[in-house]
Amino acid sequence: MSSNKHHTFQDYIYSTYSNKNSGTAASYLKAIQILDELFQIKDIFNLKGRSLSEIKDPYLIERIIDYIAEEEDKYRHGEISLFDLGKSTQTSYPRKRFCTAAIRRLGEFVNLICCEDATDIMRSSTHKGSKLSSDLLKRFNINDKGTDKEIRAKLRVGQNIFRAMLLEIYDAKCCITGIDIPEVLRASHIVPWTECIDTRLNPENGLCLSATYDAAFDKHLITFDEDYRLVLSPVLKEEYTSEAFKTHFLKYEGTTIVLPSMFKPSQDYLSKHRAKLIV
Repeated sequence: MSSNKHHTFQDYIYSTYSNKNSGTAASYLKAIQILDELFQIKDIFNLKGRSLSEIKDPYLIERIIDYIAEEEDKYRHGEISLFDLGKSTQTSYPRKRFCTAAIRRLGEFVNLICCEDATDIMRSSTHKGSKLSSDLLKRFNINDKGTDKEIRAKLRVGQNIFRAMLLEIYDAKCCITGIDIPEVLRASHIVPWTECIDTRLNPENGLCLSATYDAAFDKHLITFDEDYRLVLSPVLKEEYTSEAFKTHFLKYEGTTIVLPSMFKPSQDYLSKHRAKLIV
């Protein structure tokens, strides 16, 4: 069973805006209701009477977001649009772009549900990371096929899922420093996303690093040896002698990273990364 914290979009939206303008959540929910009524009149996306808040497909939501944004623009410029079919008492919603804002919040919710579902699957998996990745790629239909918009949507969904899994197994802490501020943590791919489809959602192909170390790892200025100890590029040590460098890099040289609770980073992937260390 899924461990989703927010079971419905309403739960999510009230939680998100609980300490802010109390009218915002209600306005977003009203906007979704207005869109539901409009799609019952003109069923553009073959929803067959379903509420938008019931949709769990992130790619369908992306298409609807784009459509609603375009229709709001038309309406605001006096052109014929979906909103001409609505009630005259509800014109402020598209005029103030509440409908686009609301459907975007719904998109965030759907992406959150995808991440939580993927994390639940990972927790209960008895397979290696490669099999888990294969299963998740199929389940969430993440590949390079589709229009440019669809590919970008799949990239966002896939990277959000990968980040959620990495933060889960690393207890939301940088594996080098232990910093635990989620906003500055990155899910670093060892083998880059663009280089291999099979490894994209493999947690063994990831490290949880704070932004500074993620950037250094991505630029091959740092890597990790066969015992998971931090290795610095000789170039770094030759060119930088500041106290900041000593504090943030030299201090950790040779330090073993904190390994995750499951799906340890693959040494096969790390060996490929080590081969690219700038020397």
